[in-house]
Amino acid sequence: MKKIFRAPEETPLQSDLKTIFLAGSIEMDTAINWQKRCEEMLQDHYIIFNPRREQWDSSWSQTIENKNFKEQVDWELNALEKADLIIMYFAGNTKSPISLLEFGLYAQSNKMKVVVEENFWRKGNVDIVCDRYSIEQFKTLEELIENLLK
Repeated sequence: MKKIFRAPEETPLQSDLKTIFLAGSIEMDTAINWQKRCEEMLQDHYIIFNPRREQWDSSWSQTIENKNFKEQVDWELNALEKADLIIMYFAGNTKSPISLLEFGLYAQSNKMKVVVEENFWRKGNVDIVCDRYSIEQFKTLEELIENLLK
């Protein structure tokens, strides 16, 4: 059974395993490929929805009229809705505006677990939202992964 689904692959309608969406910093040349680590550690226990697309073209206009861009955003929104859990990882030295948007959309969903590195530019905002809505926070990605494997 396939366990890892990347944009724009079709995601399963339902599964015996819980599903996780890997939300967070993706900024090319700034954020590490943290999603790869999650895939390696979690794929035996969860179905993973990874928005990091194999073939991304940064020249795509980010408009609703651009078929490829719209497909990407629609895939992410659909996968976020389907996911049982959302890992939200804010890497230091990134801005991650779309991750902040998704964080706001799902802050009250009771399905989010968050890592926000010390030098993330809006760490204070993320900390306050997590506190307000009782979102579980972890100091490191490894700590969050260990929690999911318990």
